[in-house]
Amino acid sequence: MGRRPQFDEDGVARAGLRVVARKTWGAVSVASVASELSVTPMALYRVVPDAEQLKRLIANAAAEPIQPEATQAPLLEVLRSWAVAAHEHLGALPGLAAYVIHEWTELPAWIAIVETFLGAAEGEGISGSHSVATVNAVFAYVLARAQLRDSASRRRQLVPVKEHPERFPHVLVERAEFETAHVDAAFSFGLEALCSGLQSMLTPAATTITPRRYR
Repeated sequence: MGRRPQFDEDGVARAGLRVVARKTWGAVSVASVASELSVTPMALYRVVPDAEQLKRLIANAAAEPIQPEATQAPLLEVLRSWAVAAHEHLGALPGLAAYVIHEWTELPAWIAIVETFLGAAEGEGISGSHSVATVNAVFAYVLARAQLRDSASRRRQLVPVKEHPERFPHVLVERAEFETAHVDAAFSFGLEALCSGLQSMLTPAATTITPRRYR
C-alpha cells in the first residue's frame, strides 16, 4: 500500500494559488502544483483526479476571501463594496478572471457569491430578471475588467493608428490614454457609472415594468 499524501484539498488549493500569484493562471497544472508541494504529480492525483478538477479546486479557493456576508445593507451598496474588494483580490491572481468568467456556473464558491447578491435583491423586493440582470451587470463587470487588466500588462503599440492616423483621428488624439492603461481609475469610473445607471433603473417605477428576459 502506498503512503498517504501529507496534504489535503485545502493544501493543494493553497499551493495552486501560490502558483497563480507568481506565474499567472496559465501556469496551473498538475506538474506545477505538485512541484510547489515538493511531491510527484502521481502523489497529487491521490487528492485530485485530473487537471480540470485541480483548476476548479483552486478557483473555488480563490473566491473564499471575497465571499460577501448576508446583510441588510442596500443591494447596490453590497455590490459596490464587493466589486472594489474583488477587483483588488483578482489583481493578485493574474489570469484567474478569464477562467472564472467562463466556468463560474460550475464553481460552488462563485455561485455562492451570486446567491448572496440575489438574496439581497429579494430583500428589497427585486426579483426575477431584474435581480439577475442587476447582479450579473456588476459580477460580469468585475470579471471582465480584471481580464482586461491582465491583458493590459502587454505593451500597446497602436500600430494601425500610427500607420493610418487619418482613419482613427479620435483615437490618435487620445493615444496616450490607450498606450498606458489606467486600469484602476477606469474601473472606479465605470463602476460608479454602472451603479448610478442601475440605481435609476431600480426605482419603484422602473421595477413595475414588465420584466425582460436577459441572456
